[in-house]
Amino acid sequence: MFNLSGSEVFFLLLAGLVVLGPERLPGVIRRAGRLYGDLRRAAGGVERELRESFGEPAAELRETMRSAGTVFGVPDDEPSPPMRPERSAEPDIAPGANEEAQEEGGA
Repeated sequence: MFNLSGSEVFFLLLAGLVVLGPERLPGVIRRAGRLYGDLRRAAGGVERELRESFGEPAAELRETMRSAGTVFGVPDDEPSPPMRPERSAEPDIAPGANEEAQEEGGA
């Protein structure tokens, strides 16, 4: 959950020993461990309830997707070609064509 290395845990225990003292540190560690366990159990309960609540609708959705895949065929897994930013959306105009159009229209 917290992704602490051994040296980081050692440093935290040493800092706790200096700040709290040797008498209070074991009790604080015990309370922190109990709180961590309670939080994990609560998170596990919430996860279990969510799985129970959404399990059947998710299974129905998966089955619908699976049946749609058989109706429409296998989806194309190949990625679409990349966009070409060097090409504009406007049609290519030959150099000088715009000038010629202006000369014809102005004459």
